[in-house]
Amino acid sequence: MKINKEKRQLLKQELREYEKVTPMTEEEREALHEWVAAGNSVHENGSMASYESGRPVDFLDVYREEEEIRRALESMSYDEGSKYLLEEYGIDRDGVTTPKPPTYEELKEKANRLYRTCFLYWEFLAANNLCEEAYEYVREHIDEEWPFDSFDWDIAQ
Repeated sequence: MKINKEKRQLLKQELREYEKVTPMTEEEREALHEWVAAGNSVHENGSMASYESGRPVDFLDVYREEEEIRRALESMSYDEGSKYLLEEYGIDRDGVTTPKPPTYEELKEKANRLYRTCFLYWEFLAANNLCEEAYEYVREHIDEEWPFDSFDWDIAQ
């Protein structure tokens, strides 16, 4: 697949910014570079995995999860592996998916990832002289209702 020069430059810039704020192993870095060299964004993945909001899960997050699963399955029989996958993805014997509630550490990691992603987006906007457009967008949408506005923050009850 031929990638035009402008897109290749944008993907490389995005990769550099992502690498500045995302710790990774050399193996992960190599896989990420191959992914980007093939014309993909660091914020896309080949599994089509996305968050509830519809935003794609970053390539590296999907890569890490797949590697973890591969390592776990290496030492298991077929039956053990099947059971592990069903439990890992919250599927009971009837085929019903029941999501596991996230742990504090998982929520903390998601919050950190969100912060890094926001920082990356802002850096990208600044590098491309798009800050004023971003501010204008925020000003236009500032009065929209946020999902957590109605949340009862009085946890001490």
